[in-house]
Amino acid sequence: MEQDIERYLNNEMTQEEVAAFLNKIDTDPEAKKLLSLYQEMHIVYDQNDWELSDKKTTNQKVQQYEQFLRSDKGKEIASSIKSAEQSYFNEKPFRLTKILKYVAVAAIFIAGLFLVVEYNQGTNTEQLYATYKNWDELPSLTLRDQNSDLTEIEQQFRAENYEESLLLLNTYVLNNDQDVNPQLLIYKGISQLELHKNAAAIDTFTELLESNTLDADKAHWYLALCYLKNQDLAKAKTELALLLEKPTNFKNNEAKELLSTLN
Repeated sequence: MEQDIERYLNNEMTQEEVAAFLNKIDTDPEAKKLLSLYQEMHIVYDQNDWELSDKKTTNQKVQQYEQFLRSDKGKEIASSIKSAEQSYFNEKPFRLTKILKYVAVAAIFIAGLFLVVEYNQGTNTEQLYATYKNWDELPSLTLRDQNSDLTEIEQQFRAENYEESLLLLNTYVLNNDQDVNPQLLIYKGISQLELHKNAAAIDTFTELLESNTLDADKAHWYLALCYLKNQDLAKAKTELALLLEKPTNFKNNEAKELLSTLN
């Protein structure tokens, strides 16, 4: 099908072949999508001189291909293909031009597909983080303690005003000399994580992990989310495995499900 699309786009078909091709496109949704993708590629990429054009496309996948081809790695691949093509043409009859052009385009698409895999991996980790974070389940800071400072911290947190929540929380801890409060550490770490202060969040949850409290083991779950957001899947899986070894059963089902997804 790809070769027919190339022939169609390069005006190499007879009228009869065009009619048959268009009929195929009308009756095959997958072929229609593939044609659309190739058309977009022809907009942004000029096979004749191996240069990207200035024309724009709205196709997300093609935008990813284009970004890859504009990168140093993409340019290196395109240059290698061009050199191989020129060298080959010096030795082979001109009748092989169409075949080589098709092979070259296929190579570019393969390069683009590697990019899509990388992009999808990034996108999947973000989606997984969004799926498995559930701050609504956090215990209230003021369930038994009607302290107005804690109430304000939680209100700002629930409103997703994480900067303000973190500021109030740090002030509260500074003004109150007390033992480690695991709930405050969880609220603090999550606020840091949501503010993209991932390294600070890891430090906070590590402090929770090393605390002598009943909630210490919960830190493995939150550390897994930190590493997931950092796209460090190996460390995320390690934390999930450690959590599943604990007797607390905290987030047990979620940990098993997420670990299975990452493996």
